[in-house]
Amino acid sequence: MHIKLLIENKDNVYDATSLLEGEVNIENSIDSSAGKLVCRIIRDDMVQFVEGNKIQFFAGEKLLFSGWIMKKSRTSEQIITVTAYDQFFYMIQNKDTYVYYNKKASELIQMIAGDYGLETGEICDSIWQIPQRIEEGQTLLDMILTALDLTKKEIGKEYFFYDEGGKLTLKEKKDMVTDVILQCNGSIEDFLYTTDISEDTYNGVQLFQAGRLETERLSYGAEKAEDVKKWGRLLYYQRVDHRLAQHDLKAIADTLLAEKCRVKKILVLKQMAGDTILRAGNSIMVEIPELAEISLKGMFVIERCMHRFENGSHRVDLWIRMEQ
Repeated sequence: MHIKLLIENKDNVYDATSLLEGEVNIENSIDSSAGKLVCRIIRDDMVQFVEGNKIQFFAGEKLLFSGWIMKKSRTSEQIITVTAYDQFFYMIQNKDTYVYYNKKASELIQMIAGDYGLETGEICDSIWQIPQRIEEGQTLLDMILTALDLTKKEIGKEYFFYDEGGKLTLKEKKDMVTDVILQCNGSIEDFLYTTDISEDTYNGVQLFQAGRLETERLSYGAEKAEDVKKWGRLLYYQRVDHRLAQHDLKAIADTLLAEKCRVKKILVLKQMAGDTILRAGNSIMVEIPELAEISLKGMFVIERCMHRFENGSHRVDLWIRMEQ
């Protein structure tokens, strides 16, 4: 595949494609991390760039990544490893306080983008208005992800927020379904399937409230006895507001157990022929018969995507969300 790497330094735009050494990696995910490009560039007297310069990567005619150089490291062979991030970097680095009323998550995105000079692209209508919200000292991205999570809980619609070629984009899950089908008939060259209870798995919850004199007392506890017998006791601790009533505490505990009392399943589809349509948030059809304890067949969301370009080849690794 034809690729092109452009770097903008002041009034100059350099084509650094011929100076690339080894792989170009482009990664994006649906969690709270920025899209990232990592590449190695041979030092050249003509192509000059510094931290903060804009960098763009094209695959064919598609602008696959647009961001800014944030890190450079150089070897004795004068090869510079460049790490660049998209606009999400600024949304993670910046914290602020916002108080808003009767505002949709999509409207919140537009408001924050306007305040911070961030570019937006397609922002779909997220429909539900959040009655009132106070976000104090939170990152810009966390504010938006919270608004989207509240929207999902209220109306049952899931939205994905990401940077598409240098423009903040919001789409509903159903609008990111592709016709890509991956099967163990050649389209999937290799996969890694992992089950795990060692990270972020809990079968009990302890909620503590801080009293007026800041002395803590146990306010609510819950556990799933059968899973305690299977895994041993794994307690999730959380400090909560002293003003919450018992029914609020029970609701919090029930939600935490529903989210965290499970075997975490991770599926990585590795080194497949690349397709620039694929990104985190897309839904694809995956068919892997007799995968461990399950036979996998259905539509699954891409949780994380890594594109790899080298010597004209394009490969992709996909992390599949197993919990729908």
